[in-house]
Amino acid sequence: MESIFDRASWEKYVKGRTIYDCAIGREKGYAFVLVEQRENRNTLPRTTFINMAVDRPMGSRFAVYFVGNFGFTTIASSIVPPEYVAVDSRSHVYSANAKWKGVEKSIEDVTDMSSARGTVAAIHRVVRVAGQIYGVGTFRRIFRRLGMEQWTELQAEGHGVPLPADIETGDYALPSFGFNDMCGFNEHDMYAVGGEGDVWRFDGKQWHHCPFPADTPLETVACGEDGKVYISDMKGCVWAGRENRWTQVAEADFGWGSQPLDSAWFKGRLYLGSQDGLYTLGENKNVVALENVDSEAPGMGNCGRVDVSPDGQFMLTAGSFGATLYDGTTWTRLFSGYDYM
Repeated sequence: MESIFDRASWEKYVKGRTIYDCAIGREKGYAFVLVEQRENRNTLPRTTFINMAVDRPMGSRFAVYFVGNFGFTTIASSIVPPEYVAVDSRSHVYSANAKWKGVEKSIEDVTDMSSARGTVAAIHRVVRVAGQIYGVGTFRRIFRRLGMEQWTELQAEGHGVPLPADIETGDYALPSFGFNDMCGFNEHDMYAVGGEGDVWRFDGKQWHHCPFPADTPLETVACGEDGKVYISDMKGCVWAGRENRWTQVAEADFGWGSQPLDSAWFKGRLYLGSQDGLYTLGENKNVVALENVDSEAPGMGNCGRVDVSPDGQFMLTAGSFGATLYDGTTWTRLFSGYDYM
């Protein structure tokens, strides 16, 4: 396979940066969020957004945008319209489509992000569910993208997730109260998870609390082609089920900093992505490194963050300095920092 970057473009756009997140729009179209490697922590490192169409010539392959005020940024691709949307924890927005690439007004500038106790919601993750882009965050806030510089909080549509009656006076710490991820089989069957065993299901009209068998911090959720929903916690343990029926299907003990960042069901297998690489379910009710069951799996630096294409045919995974594409049969290394040393 032809190299996606030549040395000049690698050194201009990627060198000195770490890949933070990735998204795939089609087999030959990807987007990456890169963060500047910097020793000085007094200011935010610069963020680079790279969108690429690798079926184009090198001279017109990349669309690159640099910003200095984004932090903890995630990215997702949507179907209608086809675009990439990145949102950081403070609701700053970058988007890229056929007609536009750049920074928009923040979500806070276009809709009400106020939460209980006078706080402003923080966005933990941006996701694609049933073709649309959502931002999920603290105090169970969920924001749906309507278009460029247009967002609505589900509460404004009468579909907000209920809050506890004592939200104003109870002990609800921000790090443990809110959503970290959301997935859906369709727009009438969606799941949001976070907090300490906080699981909710949307039936198209309202959200229902799903009793969960553990009060552990929940990190990711994925909808399987087998009809089950898979939830992972901070240690990497996995539960499977629906609504009020959940069974722990795998044990794990990931250390701090190695917790699952993404999960996806793809071609008959659950994938968990972390800073340490890709994991999956083992035969003995445990979570195992993917390389233990697939000898062709990519190495740690070239995998970890995970996204599945809107058509469901390809999975993109990216590590700190490389990325790999998988079609269910073949792993194709797209690029790696090792290639440019």
